[in-house]
Amino acid sequence: MEGRMITCPTCGHTTSTIKETRKRDGYIERRRTCDNCGHGMITKEFSASSISKLLNEAQEKALDVAVQLFGGR
Repeated sequence: MEGRMITCPTCGHTTSTIKETRKRDGYIERRRTCDNCGHGMITKEFSASSISKLLNEAQEKALDVAVQLFGGR
């Protein structure tokens, strides 16, 4: 990940080894192990398009709730 460091939540070390990568619906999940203490962690990487899709879905749901509460569109 260029420009961003993943920090171990246990020891604060900034290097880790990727043990497994899986493509999920809209993101990539990586299982990592800290190179310093061995703590395991999972990171999720989202593309800009998947984030936009999630935001649009959330806005639609919020609008539906507002219409139910206050009426009209």
